[in-house]
Amino acid sequence: MNALLPHQDMVRPAPIGGLDQWVAIWDAGQARIPPPRAPDPDPQPALSLLLEFCMPQVTGKHPLRLWQGAAEARRSIALYAQPDGALRLVHDEVDMRTEACFARPGEMIGLRYLCCARGRADVLELINHGRGHLYRMRLGIAQAVRLEEALPRHGGFLGVCHVAAIADFHVSSTDLPAVGAGALVQTTKGPIPVESLRPDMAVILTDGQAMPLRWVARRPRLCLGRLAPIRLRAPYFGLMHDIVTTPETRVARSGAAVEYLFGHERVLIRAGDMTSSPGARRDRQMPVRDMYHLLLDDHACVAIDRCGVESALLSDVIAAEDGGGQRNLSQTDRTPCLPVLDRAGAQALIAASLRGVGR
Repeated sequence: MNALLPHQDMVRPAPIGGLDQWVAIWDAGQARIPPPRAPDPDPQPALSLLLEFCMPQVTGKHPLRLWQGAAEARRSIALYAQPDGALRLVHDEVDMRTEACFARPGEMIGLRYLCCARGRADVLELINHGRGHLYRMRLGIAQAVRLEEALPRHGGFLGVCHVAAIADFHVSSTDLPAVGAGALVQTTKGPIPVESLRPDMAVILTDGQAMPLRWVARRPRLCLGRLAPIRLRAPYFGLMHDIVTTPETRVARSGAAVEYLFGHERVLIRAGDMTSSPGARRDRQMPVRDMYHLLLDDHACVAIDRCGVESALLSDVIAAEDGGGQRNLSQTDRTPCLPVLDRAGAQALIAASLRGVGR
């Protein structure tokens, strides 16, 4: 592995229970975590606003307001859909706009907006889930935000944004391979819950070798809408118990159908591309979960029961960090350990497996 590793400046720790909290979460207009009746009037050192919405049709020459905070207009966080397909966020000194045609009517869009009183961890991120377009910008503006600037001015905005969440900490990007609490990772000391793993512990890979963990990170994840994790169900995939993963987590698959279709003994498939199979489904039971990211010296698949779940690539860890660059990474730190199927390939394998092709 390249000498560059995640460190305190690159990978911020997850909030410790009780110190930071999700202020409010709504799903389809219903409060999964109700907002406080009397919001704290004091400025917050950190605040995160997460939204998911279906891009509406904007008619005429005027923008359409998708979100508006409850504070006075200048201080409220406001999001607009522009007639040319751009999205614009306005908040006090912040006035950011994507390129035209960033979003088309009917496409699903996600927003992550972080405010920081010190101006060191602020970021605006917009993602078009349909086409994979990403707009991410570091703002460099120190601003202590009051909760009323993010809380919706009225309930109508909760009808536009079907998922909305506000937290009084920085919600880091979790678009990385990760598993939820309770998953039993094989180690040289036996199966250990992922939440109990620590750096330098030796985990067992799917080929039977042992490799020390270089980095473990716990991060809170909003688990609604397109951000919902994937539940991999036992006994599929060689699992003895269900596990929860992020959609970006890739699982090793092997067998006759893999060799027949792709000419490889083993391949990797994104968990999010397997939801058409009986063994994988979206899990929206809990609005938030803690997810655990694992990084090894060399990218590989760790064993959970007899299922191979990939560790994080160093390049992906750095890319997911707000403002993080690739910083002279080696090719090894950028390359998955097995061939990776795209969504079409994943669907072909699922269909072939259901038909019994290659048996």
